[in-house]
Amino acid sequence: MNEELPAFVQSFNTSIRDAEVFISIARARELQAEACGAVESLLRDIASEKALAIRAANEDYANFLLGCECAASGVLAEIQMWLLLKDEKPDEAWNRLIDAQSSYTAAMRAHPGFRHLGEARDRLQAIEDLVFPPQVFISSGFIIRVQECSICGKEYEDCEHLVGRPYMGRFCYIIARNAMLDHVSIVDRPADKRCRITSFGTEGGNRNRMTWRIEPNEQGEVETRT
Repeated sequence: MNEELPAFVQSFNTSIRDAEVFISIARARELQAEACGAVESLLRDIASEKALAIRAANEDYANFLLGCECAASGVLAEIQMWLLLKDEKPDEAWNRLIDAQSSYTAAMRAHPGFRHLGEARDRLQAIEDLVFPPQVFISSGFIIRVQECSICGKEYEDCEHLVGRPYMGRFCYIIARNAMLDHVSIVDRPADKRCRITSFGTEGGNRNRMTWRIEPNEQGEVETRT
């Protein structure tokens, strides 16, 4: 990136600073909802700008805009998390918390200009530890017969791309083909913290691990959900 920031980047920085004001449970609900709408509009603008950068084959700028997408998605998810907690929807709020954590981490991988988001990631970890009750996580193991690169479409072992790295505004990831479930286990540190036990069977139905309410299922049966 040049020292003199493009006009779009200056506009992005202003918009994000305006939205970050509403990353707090104390902010008014209607103002937080407006901020979410503004960030969604910003994300559309970023996508258009990134398409122009890709057409111009400006990889550094395209990757920077990928970081902008991830950072804005993190801010949006964080505001939505507080709104969902206000609505007594902690399970959905948890998912948005993890979305925000993942988005900030992805932004840091997308471009060096987002290294400062480590502070935001640390803040979210503190929120996870203090606001939400401890969770029981699940990890699934798969046997994958074909691993295809998302960037070039080749067998991953035969291509030059690296998983998690940005390439012209896109992250490289593996597309699993012919996958077969091998095992499911309870773990302390899952790859995806959305994979968790949300309730467990108890007398009268299922106890929600977040709210601690007992929620009978439609058949009146006791079951454990994930």
